[in-house]
Amino acid sequence: MKALTARSLGLCALWAVACTNTPATMPPDMAHAGSGGSAGTAGMSGSGGSGGAPVCTSPSPGVAPLRLLTHVQYDNTVADLLGDTTRPSQQFPAENDVVGFSNNVAANQANPRLVEAYQTAAESLAATAVATRLGTIAPCAAGTDNATCGSTFIQTFGAKVFRRALTDGEAGIFNTLFNATLPQGYPKAVELTLRAMLQSPQFLYRVDAVHAPTTETGAIALGPSELASRLSYFLTNTTPDDTLLAAAASNQLATTAQVEAQARRLLETPRARQMAQDFLGQWLGLARLDGAARQANDENFGATELVPDWKASLTSFLDDAIWNGGTVNGLYTSPKLFLSSKLATLYGLSATDASTPVSVPTQRSGLLTQPALMALLAHADQSAPVLRGVFVLQQLLCLDVQPPPPNVAAVPPEVDQTATTRERFAQHTKDPNCAGCHVVLDGIGFGFERFDQLGRYRQTENNLPVDDSGEVLDTGDTTLDGTFSGALELSQKLANSPLARDCIATQWYRYAMGRVEDTTDQCSLSDVKSRFTSSNGSFRELLVGITLSDAFRYRPALENP
Repeated sequence: MKALTARSLGLCALWAVACTNTPATMPPDMAHAGSGGSAGTAGMSGSGGSGGAPVCTSPSPGVAPLRLLTHVQYDNTVADLLGDTTRPSQQFPAENDVVGFSNNVAANQANPRLVEAYQTAAESLAATAVATRLGTIAPCAAGTDNATCGSTFIQTFGAKVFRRALTDGEAGIFNTLFNATLPQGYPKAVELTLRAMLQSPQFLYRVDAVHAPTTETGAIALGPSELASRLSYFLTNTTPDDTLLAAAASNQLATTAQVEAQARRLLETPRARQMAQDFLGQWLGLARLDGAARQANDENFGATELVPDWKASLTSFLDDAIWNGGTVNGLYTSPKLFLSSKLATLYGLSATDASTPVSVPTQRSGLLTQPALMALLAHADQSAPVLRGVFVLQQLLCLDVQPPPPNVAAVPPEVDQTATTRERFAQHTKDPNCAGCHVVLDGIGFGFERFDQLGRYRQTENNLPVDDSGEVLDTGDTTLDGTFSGALELSQKLANSPLARDCIATQWYRYAMGRVEDTTDQCSLSDVKSRFTSSNGSFRELLVGITLSDAFRYRPALENP
C-alpha cells in the first residue's frame, strides 16, 4: 500500500493539471500561470513606419502557459539529474507537430497514455537511481537519523528536480510520504519519494509564476527561478545547471547584462549544440529522411543504406555553419561538404575523413545544395521540383503554401527516359487548374535540377542538357523576386534576403517559445529581427536576442482568482 500511495500522489497531481490546469500540490496561483487576458498587448501602442513595425512603449510579454517538458527535454533532464541515459521518452506517445515543431504547448498536453508512460518511467528511473546513486542523490552519514537525511534529500535534491526551492507545503507533503514509507528502509523511502517527485507537475511542467496572485497589471518580470528555467530549457534543452541555479538563488538574473551573460555562457556548452541540432532537425524536417529509399539507377547504392551518412554529413555542415562564426550568409553560401568515404565515392570527390570538409564552390552553395537535403526533397526515382519549391517558400521564407485540392492526385509524372524532369513537369503549368500554384512552386523548384534524387550534381539528364533556370514570384522581397540561374544563384539571393533572414528569426522564436507567434508577439519578434539584422545575421546574436526579448523575460499579469 505504501508504494501505491507514492504512485497515486504523482498520478493524481498530474491529472489535476491535465484536467483543470490546477496542480494539486502546487500553490493555488499556479492555476493562473497561463492566463493574462489582454495584458499581452500592453507594450504596443500601434503600428508605425512604412513597414508596419509595431511601436513598443512598454514590455509586451505574450502568453505564458504551463509547458510540459518535451521528450528531448525530459531525457536530457533525467540524464543530468540522475545520470540515466536510457532515453525513457522513446516509450512515450509521439509528440504532435505544429508548423514543423514538436514542442508546441497547445498541441502537446497530458493524456492517459502519456500519464501512464510518465508513471512507468518514474518507477524505473527512481529504482535505478537508488540502486546505483543513492549516496549521490540522498547521502546519509553513519549515525545520522534517517528522517533527518530524508528531509535534507527532499530540500536539496527536490530543489534540483523542481528547479527552485520547495515551498513549505510541498516539502511537508514529501516529508509525510518519506516518513510513512521509512519503515520499509531508507533506500525504499528515497525511491518512493523520488518516484513521486518525478511524476509531479512541478517537475513535468515548466511554470512561469510561483507566487500569490495580486492586483498587478501589465507585464511582470519573471522571477529568477522561472527565468533560469526558460534560459536553460531554450538554450540547452535541459534543467538549469548548478551555476544557473546559483545565479537564480542570489538574484543574479535581474538585469539585462546578467541575463545576457548567462545566455552566452550556456551557448558555450555541448548541450547548446545539441539544442541547435534539435531545432534544425525539426525546422528542416530531417526526420523524413529516416527510411528514405532512393534509387541510384547506375550505381550500387540505394535503399536506406545512405541515410546515416547523409544525416552525419548534414549535421556536420550545420554545426559548422551555425557555430563557427555562423551567419545567414555562411548558411546559404558555404561550399563545404562533409563526406564519408561512401558519399565521397558516390559524388566523385576525394575526402580524407568525414570531419574534414571538402570545398566544391562550382557545384555547391550552402544548405540548399547539401546532398542530404536534396535527397530528402526528392522522390525515390527522380528529383522533386514541387517539394523543393514548397520547402523554400514554407521553411525558408515563412510563406503559406496551400495543399492541393482534394480531387487532385499529388503524384509526380511518370519517369520518361527520353525527357528531362523539367519537360515532364511542364504539364503542371499547361493545365489551367494547376498553373496558378505550380508557376510559383515549380519556378523555384526547377532551380535545383542539377541535383538528382541522391543529391548528385549533374549537367545532363537522360543525355539531355539540364535547364536549372528559375523564378521567384510575388514574395514582396525585391532582393528575391525575379529570375535566377541555378541553386547557387538562388542561395545567394536567400543570403541577401531580408525575408529569408526574418524567417529564420521567426522559426527560432517559435521553437524558443513553444508556440506560433500571435499579435502579442509583434514587439518582441520585431526586436529579435532587428538585433539579428544588426549583427549581420549572426546566429549567436539571434539566440541571445531571443532571451533578451520581452516575451522571453516577462509574463502577463495574473488574473485574480
